[in-house]
Amino acid sequence: MKVLISESQVDKLKSIFSSLYDIKDYEGVCRIMVDYDEEFNKIVLNVFFDRKFAIKNGRSFNKIKRSVIDNIGTKATNWMKTTPWIYLHFEDCDETNN
Repeated sequence: MKVLISESQVDKLKSIFSSLYDIKDYEGVCRIMVDYDEEFNKIVLNVFFDRKFAIKNGRSFNKIKRSVIDNIGTKATNWMKTTPWIYLHFEDCDETNN
């Protein structure tokens, strides 16, 4: 099912999605940024992981990352009934949370 989103609905949807996610619920996540891709008419979730956390956890980080992404994607899909695009990023949480 394709959902058409008008321009006036984009900011409201971004706000609603942002309120769905509490980064304290996700291990190693600095922040989650919600965006909208107008060209493809798709909600985009940008998940920013803590670079130091990823390095510290090494191979076990892959399991943590998959779990976080599955949880975030499932929550969005259940609410919207369509799957968003999810992009992963890495940054230093200390710098973004000050």
